[in-house]
Amino acid sequence: MDTSTGPFDPSDPEDHPYSAFAAIDCADGKSRCPWAVATPGTLVDHDHEWAVSPRTPTEYFQALSIELFDSGLARWSQSGRHPSWYLYMADLEPSRVARLDQDDVEDLLLNPELIRNRAKIEAVIHNAQVCEDWSLTEWQELLAEAHVPPLAAPPLRSLDLADSTPESRKLSGLFREHGFKLVGPVTAHRWLQRTALAPGHVQGCFRAQAERT
Repeated sequence: MDTSTGPFDPSDPEDHPYSAFAAIDCADGKSRCPWAVATPGTLVDHDHEWAVSPRTPTEYFQALSIELFDSGLARWSQSGRHPSWYLYMADLEPSRVARLDQDDVEDLLLNPELIRNRAKIEAVIHNAQVCEDWSLTEWQELLAEAHVPPLAAPPLRSLDLADSTPESRKLSGLFREHGFKLVGPVTAHRWLQRTALAPGHVQGCFRAQAERT
C-alpha cells in the first residue's frame, strides 16, 4: 500500500518545514505560539504571564528574577517551577527578598521544587537589595537609558524571536553599573520579552494582539 503524502511543495506555507515554528490552532479555538503547549506550566506562562506589561516596581523585579532563575536552561523548560519561586521566596517582593539570609538560602537549596543553584538564589537576593526602594521611575529611567525601542511587530515564526539585541546588551551593562548580578544580554532580552517591551509571541497567536495593546 502506498502511504506517501506526495512531494514537498515549498510554495505551500503549510508544507514548509518551518511551519512547525508558526502559530498553531489549539482545541479551545485559540491560536498560540508553538511552544505554548509543551507542558501545563508552559501553557499557563504563555497565556497569563509572558509578555505582560508591569504595573508596579515589584512586577519588574519579579519578571527579572524569573528570567534569572531560568537563564542557561532549556527555553521554557522551567515554567512549571515559577509558582514555587513565589511560594518559597517571599512572593518575589523586593523588600522581603532583600531580608533573606544565609539560613534561608540553605533552606531553599534543599527544596526539590526549586532550581537548587546557590549563585542564582544569592544573586536574586542581592538584586532585591539593590532595587528594593526603586519606584516605577527608576525602572523606566533604566529602560530609557538603554534606548529600548517601541515594541515591533511579532515575527511569523518562533525561530525569528531574537535571543539578544543591541538594546539588551546595553541594558545588561546598565544593570551591572547599578550593581545587579547575573543579568547578561540574553537574560536582559528575555526580561524585555516577559515585560512586553520586545516581541515575545508570533503572528497569529491570540496573545500577540494583547501584547501590542
